[in-house]
Amino acid sequence: MDDTQFNSPLPSRQVIIQESPQPVSSQPEPAVSAPLTPPKAKKNFLPYILGTLIVLLLGFVLYKFVIAKKTPKEPVTLNYWGLWEDESIVGGLIADFEAQNPNIKINYEKSSKENYRSRLAGRLGKNPSATEIPDIFRIHSSWIPMFKDYLTPVPATIANSISLDKDFYKVYSRDLKIGGNYYAIPLMYDALVLYYNQDLIKNAGVELPKSWLDLKELVSKLTVRDDQGNIQIAGIAMGTTDNIDHWSDIIGLLLRQNGATIDAKNKDDNDKKIIEVLNFYTGFRNDFRTWNEDLLPSTKLFSQGKLAFYFGPSWRVFDFAQLNPNLNYAIAPVPQMPTLDSANNGSAAYLTNIHWATYWVEGVNVNSPHQAEAWKFLEFLSSRESLEKFYSAARQTGRDFGEIYPRISMAQSLKDDSRLKIFTDTADFAQSGYLSSFTHDEGLNTELSQYFKDAINSLNNNNSSQNDVLTTLKSGIDQVVSKYSLNDSLK
Repeated sequence: MDDTQFNSPLPSRQVIIQESPQPVSSQPEPAVSAPLTPPKAKKNFLPYILGTLIVLLLGFVLYKFVIAKKTPKEPVTLNYWGLWEDESIVGGLIADFEAQNPNIKINYEKSSKENYRSRLAGRLGKNPSATEIPDIFRIHSSWIPMFKDYLTPVPATIANSISLDKDFYKVYSRDLKIGGNYYAIPLMYDALVLYYNQDLIKNAGVELPKSWLDLKELVSKLTVRDDQGNIQIAGIAMGTTDNIDHWSDIIGLLLRQNGATIDAKNKDDNDKKIIEVLNFYTGFRNDFRTWNEDLLPSTKLFSQGKLAFYFGPSWRVFDFAQLNPNLNYAIAPVPQMPTLDSANNGSAAYLTNIHWATYWVEGVNVNSPHQAEAWKFLEFLSSRESLEKFYSAARQTGRDFGEIYPRISMAQSLKDDSRLKIFTDTADFAQSGYLSSFTHDEGLNTELSQYFKDAINSLNNNNSSQNDVLTTLKSGIDQVVSKYSLNDSLK
């Protein structure tokens, strides 16, 4: 290779060197100005972006308010399991709701009370896609622990819309709220009250009792016996279990008023309160002898005019209307428990103001594929307008009254009925519990009541000492509390 070639990664090329270069002129060549290149203009994308957004917005509005409205939604059918109301009473409200919501249909079924709790739980435990299950169902308020896994919480928007916290009695929030959420909506209210025979009270020239001590003195005067000592007119239905229809409610009320709980912090004091209640209750059989096992069931005896005082809920009015339309009776609040005033060295006594609520509520299946529609229907049913129509529909069937309103703001509309006024005046001071009668649950209420029944029967028959009775009872209570994961208060 000679010096006319260079190393390169490219193929070799020949470099030509001029042997006689041109002479350099002494005059400089005039400078030639390079042509100026104008700078590139920046593109403005804002109009394109705005245009795109406008097109998308117009498209959304067109779909939302034109196309979507013209496209019919797939109809939804809700299965609603009721318990006490005939379809003729509920049907009008269902028709109103369906007219306002044409894509939602309500299939209402009035269930039999027999084995209702177990049948409902069995159906709710099945796959909703494999069988027909209720989307909405009625349960007793005391069943919440047994159905908490099947209940979906009330949406906060619905709870606020119907004013659950503000316009419904306090007992609902205590019973139906778990962790800040409601798990059912009440459409009615009911409670234990004191029925009394006006003729017997008038003839005896006595006043209505305000306390249990007053009642104890009155019933002895009102009880009438024949020459053989057999009771012809009973003062009050208290003391036994089998022939007293609402004995467990009475026990529950007394326990509440006496402050009895299953709180482990002060067991000795609590045990004393429980046995006080049992002794007071059985005393009407054993000490005052105003009741015994030989008498007819309390509801029947009261309807015959042979019982001065009777405890029961509002629906017993309908029974009395059938059994004896001419029965002259009235309703009063339940007696209260005298309590020593600790602020005055325990010397002065005042009366408690605690009443016993027992009522039913509506829940929504946690596995329902139509929960939003179900809550919409319950929101509709719990409105003032719907509750008024519900009440009126019940009266049209021949009842004296419909379901007592659960709303505080509606109590005034029932004030003209002296019977119902007793319920509404005391409703905000009511508590409830797991000793409710006639729930037909064969579960929590039934099991707890059985332990108290055994304790009462043992005291009446002198089968065991008070300590043994209390020990057995507490063991039973503990089993129920553990089985149903109850809290630490006897409800």
